[in-house]
Amino acid sequence: MKWLFQEPPRDRRLSEALRNQQTASHIPDAELHRRIVAAAQPRLKQLRTAGPCWWEWITRWMPVAVPIGLAASLAGALLLPGSVDLMTETSSTAEAGADSTLVIAAFSEAGTGSELAAHLVAPSTNEWLFEEAVSR
Repeated sequence: MKWLFQEPPRDRRLSEALRNQQTASHIPDAELHRRIVAAAQPRLKQLRTAGPCWWEWITRWMPVAVPIGLAASLAGALLLPGSVDLMTETSSTAEAGADSTLVIAAFSEAGTGSELAAHLVAPSTNEWLFEEAVSR
């Protein structure tokens, strides 16, 4: 990428040709101004006119877009299988019910509920790190 921001190599023939050109123009400034303005008039007129609105653009594409859309719909209806096995909601609710049953069972045991809650939410102290390090 460094090459992009470097100076280009110098062309000796181009520099000599530029030096040999006449430095002063024989055309007066008023005439030069008039020529530039006259040459720019057609392009300025195009820029000043408003472009097509979005609804005009859509109406131009309508004869092409509607048949393509209908053909794509027909192809999709014919090529895709008619019976698709969808996952039922009962299986996901049964899994969620099983998970909640396990959590309720863990909390219902005497003496371990508060301990389990402390480890689920966040350890109450930093002793767990020391215990893990010593046990290994």
